[in-house]
Amino acid sequence: MRRSTSLCMLAVVGLLFGIFGVPTASASLIGTVPTAPGSTVVPGLVPPGTFPGTLLASLSAPFASTLGTDSGTLISAVYAESGGTLDFYYQLLNNPTGAKCGGAGQVACNPLSRLTDSSFDSVATSLGFRTDTGGPFVVGSVAPTTGDRNPGGDVVGFNFGPPESSKIAPGTNSDILVISTDATTFSSGNASVIDGGVATVASFAPAPVPEPGSILLLASGMLGMFAMRRPRR
Repeated sequence: MRRSTSLCMLAVVGLLFGIFGVPTASASLIGTVPTAPGSTVVPGLVPPGTFPGTLLASLSAPFASTLGTDSGTLISAVYAESGGTLDFYYQLLNNPTGAKCGGAGQVACNPLSRLTDSSFDSVATSLGFRTDTGGPFVVGSVAPTTGDRNPGGDVVGFNFGPPESSKIAPGTNSDILVISTDATTFSSGNASVIDGGVATVASFAPAPVPEPGSILLLASGMLGMFAMRRPRR
């Protein structure tokens, strides 16, 4: 019984050390720019040829705006860097036609002006873009003008314009957009493509992790249970 209790105590101590005793990772992809909640930055260029890491998952999801004035595809992917942190990649492909645009007798489709991705709360983020290709991505030609993160920290956005000429025109593709993070796990997420209407598209996002306070409370309860199980003399 003593040996079992001692082993359990060591397990709890190990859990606490894993939470508080190990330095946290950071969003570290070379070329990207740190983006704190509430800030706006100019995304940095990731040097062509930079190794992206190991491709863990990818998704190609079509979209159409609520106004029918554009349509396209969002390609998203998750890469794991050598240190175990995750980078989230996105690329917007704007079709030349849509439900109410681009066809015979129709108006021209709208350019795309913004992409937002969620949810990135409780992780560090750093924004950039790539002009080289690889994995599921195609050649792009439109770089973001700015990037931002809302004050709550959960939504990260890339802007194309102003000016109007910086938007993703029908028939063109964005460069590869990168959100480098200190997350180590991922799950499904959502992105929003904005022109004048909005289209919500499936993508990836960091997986939520238990807060240290919650894990500490759990560990304390485990310690109390072990103490109660100790044999009386």
